[in-house]
Amino acid sequence: MHGAQNLVVDVGAVVVLASLSACSYVAPTSWRVVPIEFDNALDGGPEDRIDVTYSMTNMTQDTAGGFWTESAGSWLHLNGDGDTLRRFNDEMSTRVHGISAISPSVLAVSRTGKAGTEIGTGIYLYDTDAETWTPVDVDATMIGDVAAGADGRLVFVDFLGAMVPEDEMTPLESAYMRPFAIRTVARDGQQTTVLGAESGVTAAAVAIDIDPAGTVYVSTERETFAIGVDGTRSPIATYPPRKPVLAVNSVGDVLTGAPTNTDANERFIDWKMVRASSPARGVMAKKGDCLQSGEQGIRILTGDESTSLPFSCNTNSVVWLNDTMFVLSIGDESGTILARVTPPEEPTRR
Repeated sequence: MHGAQNLVVDVGAVVVLASLSACSYVAPTSWRVVPIEFDNALDGGPEDRIDVTYSMTNMTQDTAGGFWTESAGSWLHLNGDGDTLRRFNDEMSTRVHGISAISPSVLAVSRTGKAGTEIGTGIYLYDTDAETWTPVDVDATMIGDVAAGADGRLVFVDFLGAMVPEDEMTPLESAYMRPFAIRTVARDGQQTTVLGAESGVTAAAVAIDIDPAGTVYVSTERETFAIGVDGTRSPIATYPPRKPVLAVNSVGDVLTGAPTNTDANERFIDWKMVRASSPARGVMAKKGDCLQSGEQGIRILTGDESTSLPFSCNTNSVVWLNDTMFVLSIGDESGTILARVTPPEEPTRR
């Protein structure tokens, strides 16, 4: 299913709104949403350009302005312009829970090997050029998401021996909620606990990130909070149950779940989707456009200011390319777009 092939999306009788117009003009006060058209051919294969692809569940910036994605063994590396740098399939029987770049070609990867195989479980440094996997020694057996810090630390989710949740969102009945811990391992192998199981926080799935100052961010299906270097926990957001989505840029802006109701600090935004194929516009209209999908999207938190993104419903993953531009993975197995989002050239006036 994840081979180098185009996916056809049935747009049915979808009504395409003005926000999805093919018009090339974008007002300077509008957010620009552009599906990335990339070469989906396997390394060395004939060109296969698409802007609708398979579900992208894991994403990370590549430390050089581009980003990596992974889904069910399909790996894709794009630069900041959306040009394909690498596209290959990993034939190992493994399930990836999180990826985070240490360099453009070396990734920290949390994975679970398939039972009955020799593929290991844990955190590995994956050299995508040399195709080597170097294990990282940690005191944990069931590891979820992983994030690489600027100081060389790796932060990871320890599910305390319980089964790691599947990539898709786990049902939120109480039977699936489990305690977890957040731990770090330094370059010298020293391990510390950022959030212990005694905190009482439970979740069925967890996403994490870390900013240059060392603050760790944690997102579950219902809330996002930060843990300072002194161990202080600070609430950031609560929202209706959804798959955790989290990304933090170098200045501390947070992309995470949006609440059902906006508040006085919420901004209304205008947006336009441009340079997209008809199937890509279909994915946006049926999945991403919150007015059409009826789902809840994500928002940007910048200090005390909150901006909900009405084009971000059914976002599976998100990655910052720099301090202002980011990419959303929107859709599902029937069709997903990698939408590059640019804020307005002129700030919206309240």
